[in-house]
Amino acid sequence: MVEENILVGPRRSKLEVKIDIMQAIADGSGRPTHIMYRSNLSWAVMRSVMKVLEQQGLVVSREVEGRRNYVLTEKGTRVLQTYHSVKSQLESLTVVAV
Repeated sequence: MVEENILVGPRRSKLEVKIDIMQAIADGSGRPTHIMYRSNLSWAVMRSVMKVLEQQGLVVSREVEGRRNYVLTEKGTRVLQTYHSVKSQLESLTVVAV
């Protein structure tokens, strides 16, 4: 169920936040600050979700030229593709009146 606040719009679920982060990484935003801005999250929330994604084996962090960079794992890529596939299938279903 999506909670809605008139002033700020619908809230994202934890799943949607994770997907937004993974999509940002897949789109080429591997640096933490870039991921935070692309996902529209605070630093603290982004870091805590990123730790969970790492523990789940969906993303890995690497040091590139002295800076932290995140990339999707093969498992993370599959999860993201499956999510988009299911979402598009559900959105394309038409409601049939009985």
